[in-house]
Amino acid sequence: MQTFLVDGDNLLTIGFHGLKNYFYKGVHIGGIFHFLNKLRLSFEEYHLDKIVVFWDDKDGALSRKKIYSHYKEKRKLKTEEEISSYDYQKNRIKQYLEEIFVRQGEYPYCESDDSIAYYTQNSPNEKKIIFSSDGDLTQLVSKDTQLYNPSHKKLYQPKDTFIYKNEEFLIENVKFVKMICGDSSDDIEGIKNLGIKGFKTLFPEIVTQTLSLDYIKNKANYLFEQDKDNRTIKNLLTGVTKYGVFGEEFFQINNSIINLENPILTDEAKINIKSLINDSLDPEGRSYKNTMKMMMEDGIFNVLPKSDDAWIKFLNPFLRLTRKEKNKQIKYKV
Repeated sequence: MQTFLVDGDNLLTIGFHGLKNYFYKGVHIGGIFHFLNKLRLSFEEYHLDKIVVFWDDKDGALSRKKIYSHYKEKRKLKTEEEISSYDYQKNRIKQYLEEIFVRQGEYPYCESDDSIAYYTQNSPNEKKIIFSSDGDLTQLVSKDTQLYNPSHKKLYQPKDTFIYKNEEFLIENVKFVKMICGDSSDDIEGIKNLGIKGFKTLFPEIVTQTLSLDYIKNKANYLFEQDKDNRTIKNLLTGVTKYGVFGEEFFQINNSIINLENPILTDEAKINIKSLINDSLDPEGRSYKNTMKMMMEDGIFNVLPKSDDAWIKFLNPFLRLTRKEKNKQIKYKV
């Protein structure tokens, strides 16, 4: 079974900002159209059997803020108009997904990265493709999970080279770069005076060899024995950031908020994700006619190519997904 796991807010954000000029009756629809169109094209390209979209809860960051108070504290604020438009399109997309048999999940105090991670860990009978430009999800790539990064327009597999912040690393090591050097997009502070280039200079094997946190600390100890005047290495060993000296606590905190090996999820969220993996979807109330009605209301037909069969081509992949979902005989496994 081939499953497409979508970072919903990531995909919506791309369309929301990328298709700024897509309006219908004064309402912005760029995010809606791009989202649905990407799912349609992906269904065809990857011969999918299932599509699952995960959303960030509005309070999803709170769980990590309890561990690290600075987490996402400087996220760029949007105007009220942007927030209203984004929320409208997000809620509208959720309505579309219900009609076209796309599975989706959003859970209180949970982020989509954790949901996607938990899904990959508990679906051994599925081949997965993750859609996201979020570097955190690189750590989920495995023999049965690939990552499509829309910014790179590339599908990644294990042992591939990944470009992060203009530097190349083995994809399995991107998480360590974020742990040690920090991640400005999430307001995670790294080791003081140790940038990505400097980290790569100290650990050139990060390009070709899968590392571990223990390996990094052990080698840092060795390097410090060779050069006890190297302040950068000393900062690394003692966990120095601009906020102070944290010692081992630095590694523990950054590992806990970046490493997805143990997703930060509620028990309810875990139960619901297992249901998305194993249960059949209830067809009651779902209809392609509802989808067509929504498309007409939103003006989606107006942005399709000008041909008599354009709407048929647009809907056909979703109709095939609907048939696949209706034909599934899945028994829930705890």
